[in-house]
Amino acid sequence: MNESSQSEIDNVEQLLPAIFIERLKKQLHHSDYRVALESFGNPKPVTLRSNILRSSESAVLKEVEEADLRTIPIPWCPGCHLLTKGTIRQLQELTSWECGGLYIQAASSMLAAHVLQVEPGMRVLDMCAAPGSKTSQIAAMMQNQGMLVANDRSRKRLYRLREILQRQGATNVEVLCGPGERLGQTHADCFDRVLVDAPCSGEGRFRMDRPIRLSRWSVQEVRTLAKLQEQLLVAAMRCVCIGGLVVYSTCTFSPEENEIVLDKVLLRKSINAEVVPIPEHLRAPTAIDPITKWGEVDVRHDISNAIRIIPDETTTGFFIACLKRLS
Repeated sequence: MNESSQSEIDNVEQLLPAIFIERLKKQLHHSDYRVALESFGNPKPVTLRSNILRSSESAVLKEVEEADLRTIPIPWCPGCHLLTKGTIRQLQELTSWECGGLYIQAASSMLAAHVLQVEPGMRVLDMCAAPGSKTSQIAAMMQNQGMLVANDRSRKRLYRLREILQRQGATNVEVLCGPGERLGQTHADCFDRVLVDAPCSGEGRFRMDRPIRLSRWSVQEVRTLAKLQEQLLVAAMRCVCIGGLVVYSTCTFSPEENEIVLDKVLLRKSINAEVVPIPEHLRAPTAIDPITKWGEVDVRHDISNAIRIIPDETTTGFFIACLKRLS
């Protein structure tokens, strides 16, 4: 590594909370740690997808090219393209953007919806839906056929959710507002697929040019969120039908919010489920195995099929696990 890169990493380490740096070093191998820190200091990668409810992928990419913008496909995320020349502002000037045929979304975020493996005609729940990126993506994957329920506890965020769904042409969506952790009581055994893109501490999306996100981070916040995440995943396992799939995802590194949440839920006597493999073609090249020990805590259940995605020049950090309800 050259002196310039080392200097950038040193600068990022000084700006991030010391306890976060200490925790991250314990979670990642040296090379992955450096790649993650470099991503925090670099401009955020811009990735996009076409929306088949409004346009075709070929039409969107043709307009992008004619505007003298350039993209390359992300092989591990179907339909996702990385912007290599141009800006978000230029993308938002395109007709495809105005009509809802083009959507800007992180590649790892899109991946979580692909792992859900939805099909037209299914009954699907997006438990923490706002602002609607994954919800609209799922609606397109379902071709507006079947039932898609989008829930979020924040009434304020629902305005943005409805706006995105309308722009994207998603017409098979029922919007609910309420705590997702209560849906296990009201919607038990109702869905073929459930997505729990849980509220999290956002460590995988840290950016040095966005100090507000950094200033909000704390170990206490991590622990508080972990309790909510566990409740949400328990509810999701009750909402899904036997044989159905639940995808649990976060954009953070904290084991308390990822592996330990999975372990606690899977060890409950009332839940019979397993973490199943993510299809090989959906495995990002920066994906690594989950953590099985964190401090004094040992993960007792088999969660080896979950993945951690290290942020790099193509995407942000993410954690994804696909669970199948057995009974």
